[in-house]
Amino acid sequence: MAIERKSRGRQKFLPLATISEQQIPGNINRETWLEEVCQGFVAPSTANKSYYRILLEELWPAGHGIPGPRVKEEELREAIELFRRSQHTGGKPYKPYIDVFRRLRELQGEEGITGIGREGKTYQLVNLSLSEKRVPRIKLSDTDWQQILSKYQQRCPVCSRSEPDVRFQQDHKIPRIRGGDNELTNWQPLCDECNNFKSTSCRGCQMDCHKCSWAFPESFAPIRLSSGNISKVRDYAAKNNLDPDDFLNQIVGGFFSDL
Repeated sequence: MAIERKSRGRQKFLPLATISEQQIPGNINRETWLEEVCQGFVAPSTANKSYYRILLEELWPAGHGIPGPRVKEEELREAIELFRRSQHTGGKPYKPYIDVFRRLRELQGEEGITGIGREGKTYQLVNLSLSEKRVPRIKLSDTDWQQILSKYQQRCPVCSRSEPDVRFQQDHKIPRIRGGDNELTNWQPLCDECNNFKSTSCRGCQMDCHKCSWAFPESFAPIRLSSGNISKVRDYAAKNNLDPDDFLNQIVGGFFSDL
């Protein structure tokens, strides 16, 4: 069975739909669909590939139609837990699994299973549509990560804070959903807070990433004035009925015109 994949931008989980007990659009065979989809996983982790399959099998139980049943996140976690416990060996204590949402997001994102619906902590395989896969997420080696940290002087390039005051995230400057790759030039160390702000700003954004202050803060991030100087600029502008931004640009423009 040939699987057709469509290109896409950032994809949200679909709304839940009316459950179909037996009908399957296109009379697609469940086992064949699952086998072909699972063989094409791009995730580098063998464990995650197993979890993806378990999630899909739970979202589309044998003998069920599409849209499939509505499955609680806890039920999906229990299915993965059952598998993990069956594979657990050695003397290390067993750790309960907590990353169900992340695996579902990866299925819907990196793996292109865009037919997954979500409402709160309830999930459903709404349809069998597939889209282009994304470049697999990787984690930098310790050597490469140290090289990136050194490049940015061990500071977040947006807010200039450093460890231990903040914790760094390995961030793709140009997001993978916008064509960013895994080359070292496309990485930066963003603190948790700035990384969250960037993620929010990227949603639905059509701006050229190469001119974005989040992607290239060293070139486009706002320059910070001390609080004292900000007050002086605003006070002077208010007293003289000036726009503080225009006034400040006049000062800077005048300075460089005299060089």
